[in-house]
Amino acid sequence: MGKRCVLSLLAVLLWHVGMASELADTTWRVESLEKLNTRSDEVLIGWDGRELYFGRLAPIARLESGKRWFLENREDFTSNRLMGWSEFAPPNSTKLMANRFPSWDALGEIQHAAIDSERGVVVLSIWMEDGQFDLFMAQREGGDWSIPRALDALNSPHDEVFPNFYDGDLLFGSDRPGGQGGFDVYRSNRTDLFLKANPLPAPINSVGDELTAVPGGGASGSGFYVSAVRMAGRGGVDLWWMGPAQQASATDAVILGMEIRHRREPLLNLDVSIRERGGKHVFSGALDEVGRVAIGALTLDAAVEVRFEANKRNSRPLPDGAVCHVYEQCETGSCLDSPWPGWSHIRSYRLEGGEAFVFDLLPLDALGALNRPSDRDQSLLRGDSEMWVGRFESSRANLAGNDLQEFIEWLKSYQDLDGNWPNNLKLLIEGHTDGNGVSSDNQDLSMQRAYHVARVAAQLGIPKDRVQASGLGSTFASGLDQQDRKVTVCWVLD
Repeated sequence: MGKRCVLSLLAVLLWHVGMASELADTTWRVESLEKLNTRSDEVLIGWDGRELYFGRLAPIARLESGKRWFLENREDFTSNRLMGWSEFAPPNSTKLMANRFPSWDALGEIQHAAIDSERGVVVLSIWMEDGQFDLFMAQREGGDWSIPRALDALNSPHDEVFPNFYDGDLLFGSDRPGGQGGFDVYRSNRTDLFLKANPLPAPINSVGDELTAVPGGGASGSGFYVSAVRMAGRGGVDLWWMGPAQQASATDAVILGMEIRHRREPLLNLDVSIRERGGKHVFSGALDEVGRVAIGALTLDAAVEVRFEANKRNSRPLPDGAVCHVYEQCETGSCLDSPWPGWSHIRSYRLEGGEAFVFDLLPLDALGALNRPSDRDQSLLRGDSEMWVGRFESSRANLAGNDLQEFIEWLKSYQDLDGNWPNNLKLLIEGHTDGNGVSSDNQDLSMQRAYHVARVAAQLGIPKDRVQASGLGSTFASGLDQQDRKVTVCWVLD
């Protein structure tokens, strides 16, 4: 099979999570990722806050290949998170391509690799001549990596596999003695100079096999995604989410309200119903004469569904482009200058028509009681628009003609009948590159892409003070180069 890296040289971002407080929580949920698990083995590769990357192998490969199973060819998949932490869309087949670096040429076969892009280090699990896997670390040196050195303090006569970074610390799987049985996930602290490792507690580890774990997000309660063999699984290695149960209290409750508008005008005669992700009914009500409804105090988990339906007085379906504004009730006497006096605007969702529309209301930022899947969740950015994404050829800073025309048409759709642009929104433009090349060059190229799109917006008459353009380089590169060479554009609340 040759030397290869089977992971996350996707440069997957690993979000900062309060691990110490989460692991101290005595009540955890363990949920199978049902739409992704099969009777084959599903091995977690990475998680970027929006998509889960995993490989799938036939169980016979594990049984017949022994330790070599970690290096067998596999089919790769990616899946988008739908709601909460454990509900994912059906997976799409993909091919996860790995980067190669000259300094790695003398290494054995690479089982898995993880990059801590913030600190410029990579950890590799490598097949050794004595028939086991050990951990090696290298540092970033310009456009290449240093020669990897063995992490002798962490390596054992057993196997160390599937390294992943967690806020600078290292997580990896090992079948060494000292865990709860079989393979367990161990943590080694950066502040301890990676000189020792301790197994994570239950429920992440169990008497079954836990091969790998990655943190689930950037908020308290995000937990971990884990590849493990569990009694409640499909019979092999499955994907799981494990995290603290929501601890609701009187201080958690927040009073929410909604306002539905289309082309700035309120929508009337619509019924609203809300259910928790498990199906439990939470609220039913009707929009008032200005298109608003006060929902009341909620102490909910990280995902609820909101459904709008035309009531008996109105058979007209919800029109395309309707916008749902979500508000939180302010303290008495405050927020009086808000569009909804006494209520503070939290976020807006652009809806796509039909007699009913179901969407993920949460996460709502600024509400401490309600969890957020990720600090980079794109719903944090949305004002009255969906995001537009334009792609670039390698090393190009300008959009191709068809993409440029598509962007112009998308942008013009937000002008009113008099040709005015939204007066309460700002155009946010972010340029991106793939992970190839030198970091500084990628940063410059991403800025050029963002500025190119900003110039187009200015030529269409959008005031410069209503446009914010920035380049993010390869910070969010996934390893899928064609998808990473892009610019994202959306309207956000000013």
